[in-house]
Amino acid sequence: MIWDRAFPEKARAEDSAFAVEVRRFLRDHWPSPPFRPARREAVDRWFAALCRHGWSVPAWPVVHGGPGWTLGQRFIWERAVALAQAPAMDPVGVGLVGPLIQAQGDDRLCERYLEDIRTARSRWAEGLSGLSARGGGLCARRVGSSHGLHGELTAVVGLNRATHVLCLGVMDGVPGLFAVALTAGGVRQADAQTLVFAGAEADLLDPLGGGLAALDAVLCSEQAPVAVTASAEAQLERLKGVLKETSDGSGDFLRNDLGIKRRLAELEVELTALQALEARSLAQRTADGAPDAKAIQLSLRCADLESSLGQFLGEAAGYYALAQLDPALMDNEPPIEALALF
Repeated sequence: MIWDRAFPEKARAEDSAFAVEVRRFLRDHWPSPPFRPARREAVDRWFAALCRHGWSVPAWPVVHGGPGWTLGQRFIWERAVALAQAPAMDPVGVGLVGPLIQAQGDDRLCERYLEDIRTARSRWAEGLSGLSARGGGLCARRVGSSHGLHGELTAVVGLNRATHVLCLGVMDGVPGLFAVALTAGGVRQADAQTLVFAGAEADLLDPLGGGLAALDAVLCSEQAPVAVTASAEAQLERLKGVLKETSDGSGDFLRNDLGIKRRLAELEVELTALQALEARSLAQRTADGAPDAKAIQLSLRCADLESSLGQFLGEAAGYYALAQLDPALMDNEPPIEALALF
């Protein structure tokens, strides 16, 4: 197991009780079977349980409401949550905005945003492309002690149910990262992925003007994810289940096709190699505290593997490979045996 290879024996012994606690917590608060779309009510109950237990921001320092976990405990938690397919607590807010404010923001920004992120009272969309289809993008202007945003932002991710957006704008020729409440005046949602700003009040989150470089620092900080391969491992298990239950149209199942077997074996070998790289990266991180070049390489290779797995899953299951099934289209799709997995 990766944990056994990555952490000293003493740490493994100390964290074994924590692993039992994590399994119990998941059993009690996230009983939804893996790979089945969860109801909104179940997701909200899960987030509420995380907040009550003090586990909503596992990588944050104690001073900002984090649980103060060791690297080994964070690995156990992240891996267990990924394999259980439990939803993440606002990845943009928890993983990007919070760490960025903690690193570069002042007390005012910490007070304004961090507690709402930790307690799930806010939810963040991400619009870091900074450019519109017409080449405009966002322009920021100083308005007293604040800033106003003008322009159009396209390719915004996660606008559904979002209360705030993290976006990239340009002020005095320098890129900057801004936080905007979607309820603020001067913000209009043009479509599912486009926002139009007309003087919307915004907070500059990186006063040093680092722009995307400031986010790169966050992604390589102590708060960066620990169990990177777990998501790909869960996706591989989902793919195996689909191949096992889906007919090939000639009375057999896809899992028995020689070409598919070969392709699946190649993906399994790649995952095993990445898990070995993860173990080495974690061992180095245990000693140094922050991710190294291995961690960056691991993240990139895992992203490629998940893309390959997603493509394979789409080819095997078609419509049923979607993360969330659309009830309006269910009657238009022929049933397959693998539907029970979703």
